Amino acid sequence: MRILLVSNYQPPHMGGIEFAAEALKDCWRRMGHEVTWLTSDEPRGAHEAEEGNVRVKTWNGLERRFQINSPLPSPFEWRRIARLVDEHDVVSAHSLAPGVAAAALIAAARQRKPLVVTQHVGVIKMSGIMNALQEKFITGLARYAIRHGAFITFVGEAVRQWFVEKAGIPQERIVMTPAGIDRRNYFFVPDDERAALRKKWVLQDDAPNILFVGRFYEKKGLPLIGDLARRLPQVRFTLVGGGPLDPSKWNLPNVRVISFVKTEELRELYGAHDLFVMPSYGEGWPAVVPQAMACGLACLISEECFTGFNRDADRFVICRRTADDIAPLLEQASAGSLEIIRRRNELSDYATQTWDWQRTAEIYAGIFARLIAKN
Repeated sequence: MRILLVSNYQPPHMGGIEFAAEALKDCWRRMGHEVTWLTSDEPRGAHEAEEGNVRVKTWNGLERRFQINSPLPSPFEWRRIARLVDEHDVVSAHSLAPGVAAAALIAAARQRKPLVVTQHVGVIKMSGIMNALQEKFITGLARYAIRHGAFITFVGEAVRQWFVEKAGIPQERIVMTPAGIDRRNYFFVPDDERAALRKKWVLQDDAPNILFVGRFYEKKGLPLIGDLARRLPQVRFTLVGGGPLDPSKWNLPNVRVISFVKTEELRELYGAHDLFVMPSYGEGWPAVVPQAMACGLACLISEECFTGFNRDADRFVICRRTADDIAPLLEQASAGSLEIIRRRNELSDYATQTWDWQRTAEIYAGIFARLIAKN
């Protein structure tokens, strides 16, 4: 099977969709399928386009101005995108927002190509007119894809419910494709390795070391993390990622910013830290949460974030996304009384039993086969 996998970005642009797309690509290739990954050229010069990894020229002003993941393809690239769609058996597009994925979706619909669209997140809360424009575009594009025979898949239940209500997508065209873990890359970090990694990454033993991984956006909770860092100078924060917000400008001595790490280094950071934080809203289910847990790292997540998974609440620290609610929990971590931090083996076992990209890749492959047979 020749699969055209389309996402708006790829690493080193770090985000959950990029993690998901890369994991699915690797799984499908191990299953014997031919996969071409089509993305934007953002950030410029990070990776050259090559066979099996095509990057098209885009304008990324919407992300820089509004924190919307929408790199718009150059008009000169639309024919190239349409040609790639034509050369493959099926298109797997990962986003309904304007961008490279939407361009491939439209090309696939016009060509009546088998198409599966995955929506990972909901509408990003913005000003009234921008909310209305977002909703109109993504619900309209979802209905357009359905009219042309596509399946829509969702990572989290909350996003699925929103689309059913707002876009009127029929249940028979919906499939759940949960976030997973690539078990070859993210697995338990035992105590002896952890001790060595804490020295490597210069972490403290006398104060909690808090980790965040993701895009530096307001919806991810970056301003809230900044408030916490100012309120709790004894707590050390490591922020891995990039984006329109720049936490290095906070000039806080207890905040370290790392722009990009390799997969093996990300596992090290998960295993070495004491607590992972994701005080986000407007998402599906962030791929970084299962990754962190698989490595033995406890996760503090917002109530909004938890709705993307919405089960087994005792496996997480769940709270309202305010500094007044999160700060006492970090103080408990400082005092050694946040019990979940010590459940490293249990959390890792739970994660590896619950999330698996291979299972999710097989769900997709089943949908692809059905669509190709019908087509």
